[in-house]
Amino acid sequence: MVRIALGVLAIAVFIRSAILIVTRFPVALDLIIPLKAAERWLAGDVVYLPDGFADPTLLAPFLYPPFTLPLLAPLTLAPEIVVRLGWVGLLLALALLTCRRLAIPWVVIPGVLLWTPILEGLWVGNVAVALFAAFVAAFWRTPVRHTLEPEPRDLDGAAPPDSRIGWLAASMAAVKLSQAQAWLAIAGRSMRAALLGAVPWILLVLTTLPLVGLGSYGAWLAQLARASDPGWEPMGASLLHFFGTTAFAVVLLASLVIAVWLRGRDTGVWIGIVTLLATPNLHAFSVLFLLPALLRIRREFALLAALLTGTLTYEGWWLGIAIVVVVMLAGERWPILREPVSDAPAVVG
Repeated sequence: MVRIALGVLAIAVFIRSAILIVTRFPVALDLIIPLKAAERWLAGDVVYLPDGFADPTLLAPFLYPPFTLPLLAPLTLAPEIVVRLGWVGLLLALALLTCRRLAIPWVVIPGVLLWTPILEGLWVGNVAVALFAAFVAAFWRTPVRHTLEPEPRDLDGAAPPDSRIGWLAASMAAVKLSQAQAWLAIAGRSMRAALLGAVPWILLVLTTLPLVGLGSYGAWLAQLARASDPGWEPMGASLLHFFGTTAFAVVLLASLVIAVWLRGRDTGVWIGIVTLLATPNLHAFSVLFLLPALLRIRREFALLAALLTGTLTYEGWWLGIAIVVVVMLAGERWPILREPVSDAPAVVG
């Protein structure tokens, strides 16, 4: 009865937030930003404009690395609405595949897609949905039909991670430098897989370098520095915003160290948590990386945390995240706080 009550209340919160999202933001808003940047690049104009940092009425600043510009350029030739809807459709397909890989039953998936972090990511067309799909594919296997719980990859078994897993993990760091935790977790087990996985991205950078120029990478790094200013309000509710640059640097470094040393079946769950905690720009869709942990802890706590993270409030986001982290840590001592699984939990070591 407690689970039913929390579930009904959570869905009500999700619906309220969904109404706010779809009425406040244009569909695929976050795709418009890189498309406009690609148009400026094609026209020979400045790509990494700082204007969006000072004027909140303008489009948010373009923060993706320069190698994305030649990939985005062909999309500027098609009607914008077609590109936007097509991108949202692709992200929806990835979200469905991700839910199934996490063994979420079809009957529950509509409610999961309504969860504010997923719905906002889909509606605004943020790349976080695709990066989360890559993350889940790297750390979890596709479950067998009768399985009702996610099946983590045995990364510490006799067979080390392969280059495909390394590529999936490297994809996150290639697009967002601050999300290197997954790649480091693979490198801590198989440096060969991690390096081979990074090769396609390195080749992409080298191949596109004559097109975008070396100077574009300096402009990109300068743009990331501007985006890391704790005083920039649109960065959201990240720890960088609250703690400041120095303390956040310690958090980021700690997340990287933890990623290397994590071991056990809950490695992916903890990687998702530390990736979220070390995110410099935290928005609702950033909380996507909390989903594996929600599936790991007892449903009562998971539903409460999902409800809170679905409120579109900073207080709700961090209270929900805190509940998950505390329950996961306490579950090391009291397994009753977690949903039952067959193997032992992850340990740092």
